[in-house]
Amino acid sequence: MQMLDMFLNLGTFLVGLALLVKGSDYLIQSATDIAKQFNVSDLLIGLTIVAIGTSLPEVLASLVALFFGRADLAFSNVIGSSLANLTLIVGIGAIVAPLATNHIVLDRDTKIMILMFVLIAVMMLNPLAFGFISIIESIILLLFMIAYLSFLYWGRDECDTCYQFSIFVDFFIKMRFLTAIRGKAAPPPTSKQAQEARGKGSEEEEEPASLLKLKKELAIVVVSGIAVAIGAQWVVAGAEYISLNFGIGESVIGFTIISIGTSLPELSVSINSARHGFGRLLIGNVVGSNIINIAMGLGFAYIFTTATVQTFSAVLQLSLLLIVSIVFYYFIREDWRVTRVEGIILVMLYLVVQVILIGSIQAVII
Repeated sequence: MQMLDMFLNLGTFLVGLALLVKGSDYLIQSATDIAKQFNVSDLLIGLTIVAIGTSLPEVLASLVALFFGRADLAFSNVIGSSLANLTLIVGIGAIVAPLATNHIVLDRDTKIMILMFVLIAVMMLNPLAFGFISIIESIILLLFMIAYLSFLYWGRDECDTCYQFSIFVDFFIKMRFLTAIRGKAAPPPTSKQAQEARGKGSEEEEEPASLLKLKKELAIVVVSGIAVAIGAQWVVAGAEYISLNFGIGESVIGFTIISIGTSLPELSVSINSARHGFGRLLIGNVVGSNIINIAMGLGFAYIFTTATVQTFSAVLQLSLLLIVSIVFYYFIREDWRVTRVEGIILVMLYLVVQVILIGSIQAVII
């Protein structure tokens, strides 16, 4: 009976992880298709649906974990995913093919990412709210994310100097993103305008097919959303079972199994991007994903709870994250590329970080 119970719980955990990841993929694709039917630009889709959607597994898993009082699991999932992106994802991509980067954009974005990591460290170690993020701090994180996305949109047609890190800091502190958002995106043409442009005959032929496709995509969004929500609950329940029955700390589970599982899609994209010479896109997506992961995964989730993370675990994970991010920045800053040797070093660094974390936290538990 105990063996059957173990298989059922582990199976639930794995199925939940699959639902969480694949459900997010289908949700993003269908939401993107719906946005395109309403003539939303590819740029705006990328900065909103795709950027936020790719962080959905981490965000929902953390939100559910915090809802059930599993703060260590939620925090380590987000931090572990960011670490996996910077080391494992980029490292394997560089081993497949050296990754060239854009020195202007990545110098800015990587500094913004490190600033986000420092911000999280300050918030978690704040004596007035030690071990958790207050509602005010959560709002600051969400505003940071909005500022970052709007800054990318605002600066897309601007000069190179507009991509400097100092310009973003000014953009965020002075809350210029609130005014930059307004009036920048031209409203999409109305359905009447679109029909007139196509012509009456085209309307009769295309509207039923378009409406049918819209209904299909909406159905996929609903089903995918339900799958993601169920998957997140099963992942947290499975993680709790593993922790209680195998003596593994929740931080270790979130930092390793869950963070790797939610990063598998990025790993696949990493290999394909490297093979086709899209190294700049790969690294840019990893850095941007980390910024959004932290802002949404912790900022949004902590609006609804005050669950506290263990001090030792939080300090250790944040310290490792900052060290890895500095090493990552040094690699791309050296010659604006990640070589195969550096890729191997990043993968090895990921393994070293895992050993340090697992050994240290398990030692404290024992």
